[in-house]
Amino acid sequence: MSASILSRAVQVIDAVSKSEHGLRFSDIAALLSHPSPSTVNKILKELTRERILEKNGSGRYTLGRKTYFWGRCMAAKNTPIQIIRSCMEQLHKDLSASVNLFTCIDQRLFCLESIVDPDSPALWQAGKSLPLHISVLGAVFFMSEEQVQDEEFLAQEMSRHEAMLELKEVKDVLHQARRSDFLDDRGIFFPGMRRFAVPLYESGQVAMTLGVGVMPARLERVPGLGDRIADKLHSARAEIESFINP
Repeated sequence: MSASILSRAVQVIDAVSKSEHGLRFSDIAALLSHPSPSTVNKILKELTRERILEKNGSGRYTLGRKTYFWGRCMAAKNTPIQIIRSCMEQLHKDLSASVNLFTCIDQRLFCLESIVDPDSPALWQAGKSLPLHISVLGAVFFMSEEQVQDEEFLAQEMSRHEAMLELKEVKDVLHQARRSDFLDDRGIFFPGMRRFAVPLYESGQVAMTLGVGVMPARLERVPGLGDRIADKLHSARAEIESFINP
């Protein structure tokens, strides 16, 4: 491919990576300022042939398997991620719970790592990207104080859920998380799943969030499990931050 085609291909990959549901042919053509259909088709054919993109059943282009393996290779070379992954595996082993790691780029949340407990409802799959919403595990730590205080914004976010949410309880959960650097969502967002999370700071800024999800019935059945989860998350955070902030 020529340099011009290559730069367009990179532009397509970047746009697809930021799309929650993928992009259609017409979306990609518009992104590239409507070059000839044959040019768009050539780019998409090359990228799908190399498994950088794939076309799903609805005709949308999404990231392919090769980009996932690229990410895994980069992570394998990144020692902080190895430390974080080790902590996540230990949390999963100690608590028999699902564990997720998120970061936020340009108001989009990316699930970097995921260990799902087979006996619990899944949280998020690694590689998933979605807009910044209050119900995403640990999202509150990436939000501005203005967003957390904005009742109109919170009401709009609450309307996304079928479950009946109380504004007072949502505000209380978010404000307590901001004050304590520890989220307990009390199971209000997703029936059948209660989530806990801590922010991971790098150079004074929240770089990632580390979270655990368990079924409320299990918390009721196992005395002191909520406190154990809090202790384990705080310990994991201390270990990770001591490494990434030497």
